[in-house]
Amino acid sequence: MTSAASLLPKHRRHWTAPAVLAVLMLVGCGPEITSVEPDVLAAGAEVTITGTGFVDDVVARLEAESGASVQLGISAVNNRSLVARVPSATPPGFYDVVVAQDGTELRLSGALEVRAGEMRIRFLDIGQGDSTLIIGPGGEAMLIDGGPRDAANLVRIATSAPGVDVRHTAITHTDADHLGGMVAFLAGEDGSAGTADDVVPQTRWIGHDDAICDSQLCGTFRNLQAQFSLPDIGDVVDLGGPTVTVIGRDGVFGAGPVAGATDPNERSLALLVEFAGRKVFIGGDLTGGGISTVNVEQAAALEVGPVDVLRVNHHGSATSSSAGFLAALQPTAVVLSMGTDNQFCHPEPAVLARLAGLGVPIYATGEGMVFDGDRCDGPSQWPAQAAPGLSNIDLVILTDGTLSFE
Repeated sequence: MTSAASLLPKHRRHWTAPAVLAVLMLVGCGPEITSVEPDVLAAGAEVTITGTGFVDDVVARLEAESGASVQLGISAVNNRSLVARVPSATPPGFYDVVVAQDGTELRLSGALEVRAGEMRIRFLDIGQGDSTLIIGPGGEAMLIDGGPRDAANLVRIATSAPGVDVRHTAITHTDADHLGGMVAFLAGEDGSAGTADDVVPQTRWIGHDDAICDSQLCGTFRNLQAQFSLPDIGDVVDLGGPTVTVIGRDGVFGAGPVAGATDPNERSLALLVEFAGRKVFIGGDLTGGGISTVNVEQAAALEVGPVDVLRVNHHGSATSSSAGFLAALQPTAVVLSMGTDNQFCHPEPAVLARLAGLGVPIYATGEGMVFDGDRCDGPSQWPAQAAPGLSNIDLVILTDGTLSFE
């Protein structure tokens, strides 16, 4: 399957000193550009412009042969280099790189090729549990949950893929089938929490105070160097174009706290992913009133509204996916994450029937109940529009809004 990394070539052009001098056009005195790296990238990625004489008020842009100009977002500057992000909406093509400051302008002609970008949401097949990896056009990524602890190697493989840079993390709640693999990932290669090789991402969100969890796993989690905290409603992570916004956490949404929400599932982190006009909702194990749970989904629905894709809450359990919630979100596709012949009998037949009633494609990492169906209400009765047992599922959204599953 294609990833953002495949947009980058195996061999890059190298500018020789004479070639650089031939394309530099200097007006007055100012900085010098010596290289641009990488010289082929996806829209939304970062580029490093190397040279001399850069100052804090430097500006940079891309300029096409047609004269169309794209302003670069500069994130870091020193005397010899500047780091800037190419906007995710930048049209594909070849561009001059232009640096300007104090009335001086320098141009490196044809120095950068921009290719069409994409956001890829990878719903990982980690057995019974949830783990989702969101990869921006330039490779900047966010890992949401990590599945159970025995899925740690699968999470490591996904997060260490070429071109994937996991700078952001979120734990929807502290159930072991969401937290375990994340703890192992953050503990680093030695597998021990609190040691020098621990991974400490830039963003570390959690759905509720972990003090309510007294398991040994949560004890290990609290020993990690990466300490997590509750985000604020409306907090946003930008993955180079795609954004991940906190819609609710700890049983609190824009309208305020949901009465009676005390269970970790009810207090799951609720996230809205947006890119190129598309919306994807990810809500951990949010409950919808089934089996006497609090209907937190109702509060979420008021904040979210219609979406393109719904990652089904709580693996399609009887507590989730209320009719009102599904009607409010009106997804054009749904994704379920669950293990084959899992111990919880997911997905619940009534939930599967409600999903079928949407009349949209249903994708599932596992097969639900197959050989062990007699323990539940029989084997899972998947509707005609369902595709269970897919293993990893990739949702790909291009910069023009085209959406597809792989």
